[in-house]
Amino acid sequence: MGSTKSIIEMISDFFKPERPSFHGEWVCIDTWGLEEFLKEMGISYMKRLAASKAPWPSWEFHQEQDTFKFINHTMLGDIIEEFVADGSEYTTVDGHKQTLTCIAEWEGKTLVIERMGPQGRFREERSIDEKGQLNFRLSGLEGKSMSWGRSFKRKGT
Repeated sequence: MGSTKSIIEMISDFFKPERPSFHGEWVCIDTWGLEEFLKEMGISYMKRLAASKAPWPSWEFHQEQDTFKFINHTMLGDIIEEFVADGSEYTTVDGHKQTLTCIAEWEGKTLVIERMGPQGRFREERSIDEKGQLNFRLSGLEGKSMSWGRSFKRKGT
């Protein structure tokens, strides 16, 4: 039985850059810049204090090529997001029950998600470094350029 892919699709697949695998469970090992970021965003002292005392999240990715199911295990409960990293628009609901419009795509080996919601526009970047750690950075895209981030290691490593 022959392949259902055209010769163009097969050639395109051959030249598609290899994507990193985020698949698995990840444990947060470091957070940086959150206090300053929240302050710049105009978040009250009490909410910033609560955020600084909150337990760090763990992440779970189910990835098949460019298709993702991302589960963010937070103190607010699990936040589940499903998307394809192909530049198409999708919507998701955050931990505060706000609807966000998003676009996920690859920039080289970095998974980039741009989000637009009630607080403005933001860019998330996720990549895996040479030590195998998943690095996350969130940056503001409107007027406020501050960013913050986290580092994760695979559970059990």
